[in-house]
Amino acid sequence: MQNSVDITIGLVSYNTKDLVVRCLSSVIEHTQGVSHQIILVDNASKDGTVDIVKEKFPSVEIIRSPKNVGFSSAINMALAQAKGRYFAMFNSDTALLNDTFTELVRFADSQPDCGIACPQLYYPDGKVQVSHYPFRNPKKRAFREVHPRLSKLKQLVLADPKSMEEANKKVREVPANPIKVQRPRGVCFMVRRECIEDIGPMDGNFFIFSEDVDWAWRAKLASWNRYLVPSAKLMHENHASVAQRATMMQKIQMQSVYYFTYKHFGFLAWLRLRFGNFLGGLLALLLSVVSLATNKNQKKKISSEFFQEAKALFQLSFLTRKVLPADAR
Repeated sequence: MQNSVDITIGLVSYNTKDLVVRCLSSVIEHTQGVSHQIILVDNASKDGTVDIVKEKFPSVEIIRSPKNVGFSSAINMALAQAKGRYFAMFNSDTALLNDTFTELVRFADSQPDCGIACPQLYYPDGKVQVSHYPFRNPKKRAFREVHPRLSKLKQLVLADPKSMEEANKKVREVPANPIKVQRPRGVCFMVRRECIEDIGPMDGNFFIFSEDVDWAWRAKLASWNRYLVPSAKLMHENHASVAQRATMMQKIQMQSVYYFTYKHFGFLAWLRLRFGNFLGGLLALLLSVVSLATNKNQKKKISSEFFQEAKALFQLSFLTRKVLPADAR
């Protein structure tokens, strides 16, 4: 990384032409207070992304990958050409709401211990979105699929009228000032050049998912702090699916979680995580049976949903072969 601008903004595209155009338009419109370099890495898109970016945004540097190399490897391609004092990893399903990157740079310049900084995220309707998460204890992460289903089973058996949705209704508050956080979401976070020199680039073994967790964890181990900067604002559509199906992307996500767990916490934590998924599948199967007997309204539909959850979790618990999209093999 050469140091000739304040920030390098790295964006990865994969058949998301319209999102990329909107995203780049917002970056160019709002980024006024800092010198910047924009690099787009295109993962062999077939929707004309590269052509339209060349036409509309001639200042954007484009790296064309001959195949879909995934997110972390694409970001590393951008890192190799980055000239900024900071590097911002950035998703295409976003749009700047103010001079986001200037706010991030100004804060990081004032805070030498800041290795990673992230903006406050918002939904398209203006509601506050989660911008950071805690690092999960490996034991707690292993039973992520267990506890919610135990609670649901209790509700069905005891006919508890309280829904899990009500339990999760929390009003998210935006802090008045920057705060230390554990791991910023990979939607957008900015990394100091010296931090990257300390911890290295992204781990290319992650095709997509968990690469941001890994980077933030390595920054933590190297004693770099991570911050949320609420004055930096970003809209994020949050395309994450809530459907419990063992789709290809779910399998890729879980294999990334397995890899992260094994890499940092060892074989026993990796095995515990698989067992947690299997136990979650057993509970989902039990919920499928119990819901048929206890739920009078749409019982067949609810039972089928739990059965599909069980099927997906069983598949994920026994996932061994590496899963990749066809154009990445």
